[in-house]
Amino acid sequence: MSDIPDLIRRQVIGEVYRQADTLGWDSLSMVERTAQYNLWLDDNQVGVVLTRFMPRERTRMWLKDVPMKHYNRARSGIGPYADLARTPLPGAGQIAAQAMGKEAIVIDGSVREKPNRCRVLLGSSEFVMFWDKVRNLQNLVWAGLNTLVDDGTSPILVLTLLQGEKLSDSEKRRHQELCHRAGLEVRHVSAR
Repeated sequence: MSDIPDLIRRQVIGEVYRQADTLGWDSLSMVERTAQYNLWLDDNQVGVVLTRFMPRERTRMWLKDVPMKHYNRARSGIGPYADLARTPLPGAGQIAAQAMGKEAIVIDGSVREKPNRCRVLLGSSEFVMFWDKVRNLQNLVWAGLNTLVDDGTSPILVLTLLQGEKLSDSEKRRHQELCHRAGLEVRHVSAR
């Protein structure tokens, strides 16, 4: 799969991201996403280009594993395709400010991915902030527990809700209870 020249790879990914933005990818159902993957296979700027470098049956997997796996990270300004994202999500600094207040300062060079995380100064205290969508809470809890054990730094988990996405009070309480039992702090923010 790495036989795709970098310029062509980036052009295809840019086009996929443009179309995903237009479609409102985050709000699509799994059925709608499946239909879009099928449409991309026949798209002259996507699938037709890719099949010059790989068999058609691998093209769909490549679309899922390369551009779309990185889509929201790229929109958050993280990863190898961040410069191709056209509709950015809030970055680490914006999320830290929403979750912890405007005094929160992201330490330069500390932003990492898988899961999204960074070090944050709040007054004289330093935290590791992990953030992702609600559906990835278990990954954040695991990362938070590992941070507690490995370096003793206090993690703060931030669950991001896309604009228009809602959680009930009982869902938020459940997240708080789960994290409390694990010795972790969780906060909810809306991506604006």
